Amino acid sequence: MTVAGITADGAPKAATKGGKSMTEIELMIRRGALDEATEALDSAAAAQPKNAEIDYLRGKCLVASNNDAAAVKAFTEANRKGSNNALLDLAEIAIREYRVDDADDYIDSYKAYLTKNKRKKLPDNSGDLAPQLMRTRSMLDRVEKIVVFDSIVVDKDEFLSAYRLSPEAGALLDPEVLPAGVDFSDPTVVYRTEDGREMLWGAQNDESLFTLRSMHRLADNSWEEPEAVGDHLGMGSDANYPFLMPDGVTLYFASDNEESLGGLDIFISRNNGTEFLQPQNVGMPYNSPYDDYMLAIDELTGVGFWASDRNRLGDKITIYMFIPGQSRVNVDIDDPQLADLASLRSIRDTWPDNADFSNIRKALDGLSANRNSRAQQFEFPLSDGRVLTRYNQFTSSHAADMMRQYVSLSKSTDEARQRLDALRLQYGKGDTSTGPEILSMERDIADAEAQLKRVANDIIRSEMGGNVK
Repeated sequence: MTVAGITADGAPKAATKGGKSMTEIELMIRRGALDEATEALDSAAAAQPKNAEIDYLRGKCLVASNNDAAAVKAFTEANRKGSNNALLDLAEIAIREYRVDDADDYIDSYKAYLTKNKRKKLPDNSGDLAPQLMRTRSMLDRVEKIVVFDSIVVDKDEFLSAYRLSPEAGALLDPEVLPAGVDFSDPTVVYRTEDGREMLWGAQNDESLFTLRSMHRLADNSWEEPEAVGDHLGMGSDANYPFLMPDGVTLYFASDNEESLGGLDIFISRNNGTEFLQPQNVGMPYNSPYDDYMLAIDELTGVGFWASDRNRLGDKITIYMFIPGQSRVNVDIDDPQLADLASLRSIRDTWPDNADFSNIRKALDGLSANRNSRAQQFEFPLSDGRVLTRYNQFTSSHAADMMRQYVSLSKSTDEARQRLDALRLQYGKGDTSTGPEILSMERDIADAEAQLKRVANDIIRSEMGGNVK
């Protein structure tokens, strides 16, 4: 990292003639004022065309603008003019683009420069890139061969809308579905199993790190207290976005720990019957130097999904849809397309000859078309373990009619509670005239809650033929 007030190679930064100093321009880049920094760099370049620091900072500005291709040209020009620190930035971009041999060459050239200029006592920062380079090289040796048949760009805060899972795969839900008082942290996703008996999600611990939480439904259909799902899974970093396969053993989640390529990576862990084991990075092409998360696999449709920020689209994100293999097969390490397949430069490169995905697309379209009819209308647990969420799931028409009554009464009771809370707030501020209405509403709500309980019992008896367990 360049130190404010010092050039890329250790000399004091000079102010531009009639313009901003290099330190001021660097601060603009750091705070994200990229247009202002670009204008200042253009002015500086006109005044000092041979100043390598100008090209170096231009490269930094282009990297911040997600324009690595232009940044490479700027850093190359900076190096040509004498900025050897630009070699490390070129190496960093090469690692992100999986050009590991080029990265090695840049680092070697930088070290050779340091050896040649020992009297300048410049720090060797090349070691900062070594772990990422090593992980990238290692993962390129085992890029999984998968078929990515489609991708879609969506808003980051709406990315779950692109996931189309059958009910058998469970459900990915907003954290608002958690019972009142249960702790969660944004951003996260709640995974609920097909039978509705377990939910997993992410919440921050006392160290402000995301950890996975789990909660099970008890025999009386209440929820047990949340518990941690293996604090070790994040390996000292965040663990979030869980998806549990129907086998109840295989867990996918995202973490930004030291085994990550950069940002969030997708990891897998398996439960040995007692606890989840040490997680493993699932590798490429799922993971990249950017955020990759929320991998979900639907075994019924044979389709998997994951979200990736690798295309750097600002507030947008790419959702990849792939066909999971029965067993892992890796791309040949001598395949000339290895880097392209690892980075998913083009998903068409993953398609087999004469690929036909019409049946898969039809299955997904069917799920999409039925989404509104499958939308959760309520959540009502039965004593046999089932959790009904739609009227058409009732086998008893009488029970369905009572459920409509229950939903209506529940809504009006919730509205009454909100009104009561507002009145209590007024009373607490000194408006004692609300006292009689508060007492009246408290009696009405108590009566409504007793009626809700009676209707719920009637629904269960009707639906289960009087056989209430």
